[in-house]
Amino acid sequence: MDTQNNLNILVAEKALELLKKTLESTRFEGVWKKKDALQITDSMKSDIMAIKFSYAEKENIGEITAPIKEKISKLQSALGEGWSSNFLSNAKKENKTSTKMGIAKIIFSMNTLYFLDRRIKQDNRFGVDTLVGKILSVSKVSDSLLICNVDIKRAITVLTNDMSIKEGEAVAVSILPPKEFYGQVSEGMFCGINGVLRIQGEVGNRAEIPLEAYKETVNMVQDFLKH
Repeated sequence: MDTQNNLNILVAEKALELLKKTLESTRFEGVWKKKDALQITDSMKSDIMAIKFSYAEKENIGEITAPIKEKISKLQSALGEGWSSNFLSNAKKENKTSTKMGIAKIIFSMNTLYFLDRRIKQDNRFGVDTLVGKILSVSKVSDSLLICNVDIKRAITVLTNDMSIKEGEAVAVSILPPKEFYGQVSEGMFCGINGVLRIQGEVGNRAEIPLEAYKETVNMVQDFLKH
């Protein structure tokens, strides 16, 4: 397998850069082991390089990605139990949005790294997970923007300009680097063709959708890799 040019590995490599930058530059209030967290993150660079230049076969990828899974678990310990709630509850009012964004970047990066083996085994062509999500709630941010709480076996927030989205609907959501709109943090994007696709499937499972529905996902992933 051409691991050097595998999109999943390239996205994971970029996610590790995002993780380090976020841990270094975001001011998180609360008790956590920042030095340990950064050391663990730095140590994953060699693991990613080992994977990238391994030219391993798909069936062997679990073995060479195991060290990353172990280090993500150690990183969670360094961040502390209930770290995301801890950081958010301790954040000053003026830092709430930047703290939310930092938390979302850490979660995106850790999940991207932890589930790298799964995406490779699935022959994922897009570098990120696209999952079946159920709309838990919908609120209006502006006349052209909705904020949705979405269940993908964990709760995420997605902003969309498709004003037809309704609570209870099942959609395909690509898990992408977080973006901020109007002070709200979006952790993904709904897939669609001329509007958001409504689909069937078990929540949290890989979404089965037409290739053309991935167009914006592809654009967002390429943008992530460039910056």
